[in-house]
Amino acid sequence: MSLIEKISGDFMAAYKVKDMKRKNFLGVIKSEVSKESKTPEDSYVIGKLKSMIKNAEATNSLTEYELNIINEYLPIQLNEEKLSTIIKGVIEKNNISSPKEMGKVMSFLKSEFDGQYDGKLAAKITKELLG
Repeated sequence: MSLIEKISGDFMAAYKVKDMKRKNFLGVIKSEVSKESKTPEDSYVIGKLKSMIKNAEATNSLTEYELNIINEYLPIQLNEEKLSTIIKGVIEKNNISSPKEMGKVMSFLKSEFDGQYDGKLAAKITKELLG
């Protein structure tokens, strides 16, 4: 089941039990992630949800309740230790030795763990290991 299908299903479930606060916010999420496509890819939905959180942090515009709803749909994030272990493995497996080859590591992370890590943290760890 795709994320947009899960969000839509949860929207209908909230409507049926008359949880209007949840239903209304899920409606906001649905409209935000469906602007460009009725059936967006999960990676696009995750990006939009992360963007909503980032904007909310800057403007303090979402409540804790709303942030918790958004977090229900985001994948569990890799912690720094796990991310570092994965990056070390990629570097060793592919014999990467130069910071110029950092793109190879980042491409691997994007293809295998998209949405599950902080890009800035991954770049920092990769630079430290190659630098």
